[in-house]
Amino acid sequence: MDETMELRRRRAERLSIASSCCGVTGEVTLTDSAVILLFASALGAGDVLTLVTTSVLPFFNGLLIIPAAWFVSRIGRERLILGSCRCAAVAYFLAASAPFFGRFAIGVLIAMIVGFALSLPGFIAGWFPLLDSFLPETRRTAFLGRMRFLHQLSAIGFLFLVSLVIGRTPSVPLLQGVLLAGAVVFLGRLFFIARMPHFEPVHREVQWGRGLRAAAGNRALTRFSVYQFVLNLLIYGTIPVATLYLKKGLGVADNVIVFISGAALGGMLLGYLAANRLKTRIPVRRLFLGLHLMTLPVNLVLFLLRSGTPAELVVFTAMLMLSGFAVAASSVVCSAEMMALAAPGNKTMAMAWSGAFFYCGCGSSRLLSSLLLGQAPLHLGTLVVTPYQGLFLLYAVLLIPALHLLLRIPEPEKPVIPFSCKEELL
Repeated sequence: MDETMELRRRRAERLSIASSCCGVTGEVTLTDSAVILLFASALGAGDVLTLVTTSVLPFFNGLLIIPAAWFVSRIGRERLILGSCRCAAVAYFLAASAPFFGRFAIGVLIAMIVGFALSLPGFIAGWFPLLDSFLPETRRTAFLGRMRFLHQLSAIGFLFLVSLVIGRTPSVPLLQGVLLAGAVVFLGRLFFIARMPHFEPVHREVQWGRGLRAAAGNRALTRFSVYQFVLNLLIYGTIPVATLYLKKGLGVADNVIVFISGAALGGMLLGYLAANRLKTRIPVRRLFLGLHLMTLPVNLVLFLLRSGTPAELVVFTAMLMLSGFAVAASSVVCSAEMMALAAPGNKTMAMAWSGAFFYCGCGSSRLLSSLLLGQAPLHLGTLVVTPYQGLFLLYAVLLIPALHLLLRIPEPEKPVIPFSCKEELL
């Protein structure tokens, strides 16, 4: 029996990794890559609207993941995951079809990206409880690192291939073809999840309202989640702002921008690969301290870069790779700690509670950036600071006081169940 269960778990791990590779490659292409920035810009979107296209997915994930957890308790995690993926796929294909709507193209694109983002909180709410149902605690960090390494490798391979195909000034039909290809790849998430074996939860889940109160009362989980929000607020805007800066501020060719965007994903790839080794050797708080401090020089150097010379582009690429490394490694450790701190019998709601902070930080970072990009350049004597450079400087400055919040968080050791909620979780 134990051997059969182990085989089912291994099969579930393989299928979940395959679904993640397809899903994330599709998501990155539509919501978090130079491809969608170039596509939106080609259809007539300005800088602010273009950056908004990269912020709606994490923002709605954070805003709606707790209500989505209610649906998990009503219809089950697998049904909600598959239904959410079907709706997201329809929105994806319609977004890629936006040029067919003529003067309404940009409106259709934004509406469908929003629709795509509205569909995925249901997937996120069910995804982590699904993983927790078959992942032993001893394999969580290693599995999450391996899964994200492979899905990042898939996304990088796809984007590097795109950079070779589109050329310096890609046409709208060519960019549209890339998005349609991404939509087809995204369907693989639905295909592989539908074939995963079902695992019953070890503990009976509590009701939605009681679970929310228990999650909010879990001091270790809540304090850690607040730090996740602040950290993501200050690090997730760097790469999309840098991508726009390359195009609008430095006038870099489109294919070079896509290449640099792929290199930034390469930094994330290394971060996913190294996360488990780092976590097994370094205490969690010290690890976050190191990753936190790593982002400071990144933003300061990007603030100082003011031309598109080959030498500066090399430095630019290196900084985005370093930023990607910090973002990826911190996300793996965040997910592993979230799963560890979620109390037994309240996994779905506790992970949704923590995920709300995590994703709201990501989305708010880019929404804030999109608003600030609309400001006029700042003149400091003879020095002109563009909105792009101002954002890099702002990120760096605010990361310093944010360290105080990190240093006040005790290192989490085990799930904490508030005394007043213990009866609800038994």
